[in-house]
Amino acid sequence: MDNIVKVKNEDKNVDKIEDKITQSFHANLKQPGEQTELLLGLSGGLDSSVLLFLLAKMQVKFKFNLKAIHLHHGLNSAADDWVKFCKKKCESLGIHFLSEKIKINRDSVLGLEGEARKLRYEAIVKKQKGIVVLGHHQNDQAETLLLQLFRGSGLKGLSAMPEFDSRRNFWRPMLNIKRHTLEVYAKVHKIEYIIDESNQDEQFDRNFIRQKVLPLIQSRYSASIETISRSASNIAEGHNLNNLIAIDDSKIHMSVDGTYLFIDSLKKLPKLRVINLIRWWLSLDNLLMPSKKNMDELYRQLKDIKKDSALNLKISKDKSVRAYHDKLFIVNSDIKPSSYNFNWSGEDELHLPNNTKLQFIKKNSGGLSLSKLGVKSLKIKSRAGGEKLKPFPDQPSRSLKYLFQNADIPLWERDQIPLIFAKKQLVAIPNLGIHHEYQSSEGEIGYQINWLRE
Repeated sequence: MDNIVKVKNEDKNVDKIEDKITQSFHANLKQPGEQTELLLGLSGGLDSSVLLFLLAKMQVKFKFNLKAIHLHHGLNSAADDWVKFCKKKCESLGIHFLSEKIKINRDSVLGLEGEARKLRYEAIVKKQKGIVVLGHHQNDQAETLLLQLFRGSGLKGLSAMPEFDSRRNFWRPMLNIKRHTLEVYAKVHKIEYIIDESNQDEQFDRNFIRQKVLPLIQSRYSASIETISRSASNIAEGHNLNNLIAIDDSKIHMSVDGTYLFIDSLKKLPKLRVINLIRWWLSLDNLLMPSKKNMDELYRQLKDIKKDSALNLKISKDKSVRAYHDKLFIVNSDIKPSSYNFNWSGEDELHLPNNTKLQFIKKNSGGLSLSKLGVKSLKIKSRAGGEKLKPFPDQPSRSLKYLFQNADIPLWERDQIPLIFAKKQLVAIPNLGIHHEYQSSEGEIGYQINWLRE
């Protein structure tokens, strides 16, 4: 393989890389040991090859379970050789090796870079059982901040990459180490690695920044890699402070389950606090942040909204923010009435075609009684129109419209809610009510039926 770098030993000192990795290990991994699984993303390039070598050395002392995964994207003619190279490297170090093929859509709206990155992370997460280790270094951090800056990103984007992402359990122990230092370390320790010639292709934004922009900046500001990375850390602190403010505000202005925000109470907050809370609220669902234009428009509509006024603002390709009865919701933009007819025969869960599911939980007293129904299976149907339910013996049967209005169910949710039938009789509406004749008695086993989003 002519694109494998083979290096000769050089008798020279390098920065204390091993000490830095160990310090990061202790700072970010709580009580590591044999039960701790580290899954290293191994491309075979300089960064991941050095990190593999370092972690293999540390494994002897700290006894964690180290594995490596290589993602075969097929974009390079040498991709098969890279798999063999990574496998051989792991075998020589006694590290368990995994390889996964990913198929990249070249026409993705994310672009080739974005699509490849998305698929890599998805593939790694599927194999993740503990902590994912990534080989990003200080140069990568500087490049990321500049990329986000040119895209007009907010504080979250400009924070670049965290050393430890507690939400996803991603660990990046080399963010304070420059690429040059890794190159020297590889030479000293005779670490072979792959050179991917696509990293020279300046049609990709990151490569352009790496090859053209950063060298120009460094020629004027020699310490720019360190200072840009430090700026990312400072911005991350500001972003974290905003999150803390949003968490405090959510205790007053958001429902306990995070489903909606209270519009009237939002109006009492300054604009920046409202926008900050909404951005944090959107991040709970891992949604892309709306543009400043969209956020300003959303705030304008919230400020001027009257009771029961319509608000339906599209904030991304498939998500909208909608208002209903003083509440602000995040909904699918393309939500459509579902039509389905399923049988239930005792399963714990039943998955529906509108990305929702039903949970059937046995409970002693309360819930739907199959014995009173005299059946062992149920029909799960979508709303057709004209259905009625009688939850209370001293009240008449109620139309679904009445029950939905009384329960304050938003309009766009009503045609999505599954209905539970025994033969032709509507006997239950999940999260809403059970026909009074078929509610389980004291001490009788019944089913609590919950309707949930996937």
